[in-house]
Amino acid sequence: MHYYYFYYLVIIIFSNSISVFCQKQEQRTYRELITKPIIFTPEYNKIISHVDLPVVKNELSITLKIYLTSHGSGPTWDSVFYKGSMGTSNTPALWLKPNESAPCPRFSFTGHFDAGIDMNDYGFILNRWYHIAYTLSNPDKRMNFYIDGEWVGSLSITQIQGQSIIFNDGPLYIGKPFFLNGFAGQISNFRYYNFRLSHSEVLIDYSGEDPTKHNDNDECLNKSFVDLTIAFFLGIMVMVLGGILFIPKIILRRSYQAIPNPMQ
Repeated sequence: MHYYYFYYLVIIIFSNSISVFCQKQEQRTYRELITKPIIFTPEYNKIISHVDLPVVKNELSITLKIYLTSHGSGPTWDSVFYKGSMGTSNTPALWLKPNESAPCPRFSFTGHFDAGIDMNDYGFILNRWYHIAYTLSNPDKRMNFYIDGEWVGSLSITQIQGQSIIFNDGPLYIGKPFFLNGFAGQISNFRYYNFRLSHSEVLIDYSGEDPTKHNDNDECLNKSFVDLTIAFFLGIMVMVLGGILFIPKIILRRSYQAIPNPMQ
């Protein structure tokens, strides 16, 4: 009956693999820093300490809704959010171009303090709500930017081996950073994620739902499918190896039981 214990061991290994992968998904979290609309002026800001944000290892995302009441007149660009210390790291950051409020998402990576994209064709219209999503991934070496659920821009690091995104432990400024100006308008539903939102997850956030709850429902079977497949085939390999060890013993035992007793 030893082979029954062997199959029981395989079941334990496979179920534990599923549990481990699901626990990894539970580490994906966020904090909603602003829920109801808050009015911002070029002189007003909201500062969040680094220790009050979800722990970021190599990915992050920010989503928010923004409503502009006027365009900045320059000469400096207006800030929507900025994390870090002036001149060292601005990961992540979002600026608005003067006079037209075109979004300019930025970040820092090895050798480049202020890398990003200028969305000159996407100037925000005044007195209208927009949904913004900013995602950043060091494993992917890439920043993506979305407006109202539509993927509108990205920037990739080209020297994959020698350059990395520079994260920082500075505070997060929403609105005015340091001596620079913030924007004039409102922000609501400002969320700070400790992982990179996929496009489908951006759309979930855009709809007002929670991407992390969506992941808890089915992420373990969808995005971890490859990992679970590997675990399955490892289980098959263990079964085969176990069969090589146990099946000959079972055959010998049955053969022995089939030999007639000469004393009968």
